Parts: sequence; C-alpha cells; structure tokens
Amino acid sequence: MASPHLSIRHDATTHLGNMCTFDYWNRPANQAFHNLTTALTPPPNLRSLLGSGLKFIPTPLKPNTFNSVNKPNTGVPLLARSLRLRCFFCATGSPEPDAEHIPKLHVPSDWEPPPQFFPKIFNQRIANFEIKMHSLFRQRKAVPNLSKAHRHSLNRLRLQQEFIIAHCDKNLGPAIIERAHCIQLAFDDHLSDASACQQLSCTETEEHAEANRLRLHHWLKNHKEELASQEHDFVSHHFTNVTDPLPCFYLLMKVHKSPLKTRPIVSFSGSLFHSLGVWVDAHLQAVAKSFPSHIESSFDLLHDLNTLNLPPGCRLFTSDAKSMHANIDTDAAITSIRDCIMANQAKFPLLPVTPLIEALRLIMRHNVFQFGDTAWKQLSGTAMGAPPAPAYANASFATHEDAFLPAYSNHLACYKRHKDDVFGIWIPDSDSQIDATQWLAFQHDLNNWHGLRWVTNPPSNQVVFLDAILQLEDTHISSRLYAKPLNLHLCLPAQSAHPPGVLHGLIAGHICRSFSLCSDPNAALTSIQNIHRFLRARGNSSNTLRPIFNKCLEKSSRIYAPGPALDTSDIHPRMWFFKLVYHPQDPPSGLIRKTWEETIASPRLSKPLEDIDLNFTPIGKRQFIVCYKRAPNLDNLLSYHKLQPTSGPPVLSFIDD
Repeated sequence: MASPHLSIRHDATTHLGNMCTFDYWNRPANQAFHNLTTALTPPPNLRSLLGSGLKFIPTPLKPNTFNSVNKPNTGVPLLARSLRLRCFFCATGSPEPDAEHIPKLHVPSDWEPPPQFFPKIFNQRIANFEIKMHSLFRQRKAVPNLSKAHRHSLNRLRLQQEFIIAHCDKNLGPAIIERAHCIQLAFDDHLSDASACQQLSCTETEEHAEANRLRLHHWLKNHKEELASQEHDFVSHHFTNVTDPLPCFYLLMKVHKSPLKTRPIVSFSGSLFHSLGVWVDAHLQAVAKSFPSHIESSFDLLHDLNTLNLPPGCRLFTSDAKSMHANIDTDAAITSIRDCIMANQAKFPLLPVTPLIEALRLIMRHNVFQFGDTAWKQLSGTAMGAPPAPAYANASFATHEDAFLPAYSNHLACYKRHKDDVFGIWIPDSDSQIDATQWLAFQHDLNNWHGLRWVTNPPSNQVVFLDAILQLEDTHISSRLYAKPLNLHLCLPAQSAHPPGVLHGLIAGHICRSFSLCSDPNAALTSIQNIHRFLRARGNSSNTLRPIFNKCLEKSSRIYAPGPALDTSDIHPRMWFFKLVYHPQDPPSGLIRKTWEETIASPRLSKPLEDIDLNFTPIGKRQFIVCYKRAPNLDNLLSYHKLQPTSGPPVLSFIDD
C-alpha cells in the first residue's frame, strides 16, 4: 500500500521493487475507456479497472467446494441424472426424434426415470465419484486478480450514484458518463418524441400490463390447436413464470458520432412477451432468409462475390438506413409480411400464418417498457429489443426490394443487404445522362417505402461494408478486414478469470475470420499479427500465445488448403457433461476427467461403461466434457439496465411538468 507520509517517487519505487518479474513484463499496456463525463470527475484507478474491458472477470471470492458442484442441475447431480436417463432409454428404447423440434424453444424437463431401471453397480460408481470430488473440491483460499485498490474502486462504482458505466455502440469499448447526463440523453434523443413514445402513469402501467397478460392468454387459448405441443408448452411455461412483465430501456453510446448520439435498446429478456417473441423469431427467420437480397454476414457476401463475373466499368456502392427500426410503419410491415407468406405458401408449408401475424401485432403494437421509475408505451416503429425485430425489419423491407429491384436488373450486378446496410455493384450505362437518371431513380425507389430513408454513397472503387474493406480490381473484388478508428481493441486480458478454452477460441476465431475475409494471404497474416500484438498489449505473454497461434495456424492451413474434407469420424455426437462455474484455483479439467475414467467410465477390474448393456442395448461411447460457466464479469457487476430509484436521482425528476 502507498504511504501518505512518503513521496510519490518513493511509493512508486517500493511498488515496482515488490513486483515480480513476470508481472512487470506482462502488464497490460492497452488500458483505455471512453470518458464521456462533462461536469464531474470520474473516480481514481478507473483507467486500469475499466481499461480491462467489461468482459474482464474478477476472480470469485471463494473457489468451488463439493457443495458447489453438488447443487441441483450442476456437477454431480446433473451427471448422475444423465446416467439414469441413458439407462432408462437403453432398457425401454429411445423415443423417435421429433422432426418438428425447434432447439430454440426447448423447455428443460425435470422428469426422473423410475429407479428400477438404474443398475445398482452405477450407484456404487457414482458414490466413488462423489468421494473423489469431495477430496478434489475442498475449501481453498482464493487468489484475487484485482489489487486491493481496484477492488475498492469496483465496490465504490457499484455503490455510487453519480456515474453510469455504459457500452459503446459498434463494440467500441466501455464508457463512463454522469447518470444525469445519460438520463437527459435518453429524453433528448428518444423519449421526448411524443409521436414515438407515451409516458404512462402507475395506474396506466398496471392496466397495460394486465391487458397484455390477457392478450397473451387469449392467444395461447385460441391457437392451441394450430401450435405444435412444444411451441405451446414453451410460450405457456415462460408466460406462467414471468415475475417482471415490463422490458427495460437503456442506451448504447455512439462515440463514433459527433456530437454524441445514443442507440436505444429495450431488453425483452424475462419480460411478458419474451417467449412469444422467441417463437415468432423462430418462424419469421425462414421468411427473412428466403429473399435473394438477404445475407447473414460479410462471410456470405464474399462467398457470393467470388461467384460473380463482373463486366468492366462497374462501381461499388453502399447504403445505410436512417434509424431503420424506429421508422418502419407497423401496419405496412405486418401487411407486407402476411401477403408475402400467403403468396408463397409452397415455400412455407409448416408456417402457422394466423398465429404468427397475430403474435406480431401483439408485440409491435403493445410494447410497454420501463426506464428507471417511469413506464412508456411505444407508439410507432419496431418494438425495440424484441427478439423478432431484426427478422421483422428484414422481411418487411425485402418485400419492397422484391417489387422494385427487377426494374434495375441491367444496372445491378449485385445487391445484398444485412439489416440496415446495403451493398451493391452498379453497372453504369454507356450514356452518362441516362446513367445519372437511372441512378437517381434507383435511389428514389429505394426510399419509396412508407417514409423509411436511406443514405446512399455515390459509386466508387472502394467501400467499407460491415467489417470488410472491399476494393474493385478489374473484374474481381478484393477484401481485407476493417476496424473503426475508435476501436480500443480491448482483447481478453491475461489476468481475467476466464475458462481456459476462451483464449484458444478467440485466437482460432480471428484466424478463421482473417483467412475468410482477406483475399490476399499477406493481408490475412497482417491481421493475425495485429491480434497477436493486441493480446500482448493486454498482458498475455508470448510463451502463452505462441503455442496457441501455432496450433491454430496449422489447423487453418488444413482447413483452407485444397484437398479432401477433414475426418470427423472420431467426434462423438453425444456427451456426458459435468457443469460448474469456473474458478482458477479449482482442480483442472484433466484431473476431473481422469477421476471420471477411474470411477465411472473404466474402473479397474470392472466392465467399461460403454460396454454395459441393458435389454441388449449398450450404453455406448460418449465423450466426457467439463462444461464451464463463467463467473460474473465487470459488465454484470456494473450493469445499469435497471435504473433503480435508490441508485441516484429518479428518472421522473428529469421530466418537465
């Protein structure tokens, strides 16, 4: 600790002298955040705390004990239940797979098989496994990955009332802003628009919430016969377990805009219409993806571009919608989606049209959300934050594209759209006047849909689209990765208490992305060198990174090299899962796996688990996976999504009488 009685130089010398060599050479060099404060001074030690990134995980105060891995639906109980279920289905026969099963709508079951189907030999093996786990997961003292000063700063941030820690739009890192300033921005940018939002009193809020409950109840009752049993059970299960019916409003900071702007987000998670929105999204995605203009990502775009033979003289252009979700006409959008489905029923034979359209109307016309101690009803535009919002926006505008794009088939070598971003290749007319007229007509038709406006850049040889820079070279298009200038590149810090496979996955994913989006191998290698540099600047040592990069590069060379497909015959489709929250001081996953092998899978002088059969059906070979769940990160600990009245000035105080 620093001494107030000594000079700063003396304290610094003492601190450096007590620091071990490894920590000195592997300290994060890149620690930054966006300071959006205008009047108040942020707390001290904030740069090195928030500079770790909101995904940084402080080490939990206590490592896992046997009680931690013996809780229901985790660790030992979950593994034992998986064994009991496997034995039951081996003895009675596995159920036929449901062809209409939708994984997104799965409701976990707590059903337990009858005990007579579970051989006694397994009870002994599980008991031996529990004994070993009890000795492995004994009480230990946790080693923190934050200094005492940082822990105090984190606690102060969680208790203080003056500041808010916010996310920046476009994944540009964390930001700190005064609470009052953030609330004022919400009103100035969004909530003060009387045509878009209406404030509700407490009585009105309760009335709307109850009315929405009745609407959802009637929807479930009226369409029970049209829904599959899984779909009805999913919506009904979450409907009966809702505790807080209203979604929460919060902001993302657009630090790349000057002056500062915000993006409104409404988190539907856990709210009344959340399960209904997930059901709508599961069906509406098929409609949105059926249009030729649809792309999921820049990977899809480059795949399509590689198949094109471009005529000479082409130009690239991009277009960006102005607040697309907020400016979509609800009635027009729902009508266009309904008409599209009815006209193409052969494409969507299993789509429940009537329940789908009614559910869309429920979500889009009755969105009531909370912001601090206030409640609001959205009057126009797409229900912000609703699960089907992206698919709804994509499908509705795609019906307009289908109507006007064929008129420009001679001028468009390519037209693709990802949500509110359009990429196109324009083939100019030999007559410059005709070409200018056609270009203006194209922009007019693009904007001719119920007031939605698009900002279209003039055709050029190079454009930035999503996360790629696309360059026109003769008759083909080259590409390389793009990052916004304000991106802080806050990669995973070395000190973060992440599960061990996360760093490997991050590096493997970036290498895959580099080789997929960079047409020039040298540009891909430059991108890979950059991520290595960013990780080093975040405190990861070369000794840690080098073997991971070498392994991932070797694997990527096999994936992207021409030749036969990789052999996946040794990949087991089913697995045994041992689930627990990750802690760095816990026994390593290899030791847990070894214990599984010695006590359950292949104990000495006993028959291996995979060879044991019940009713002439063997248990079968399955891979044992230690499945880690991460501990709360800084984002979870500092989240402001719910502005509680006790955490500062109430939102209601910012509303003019």
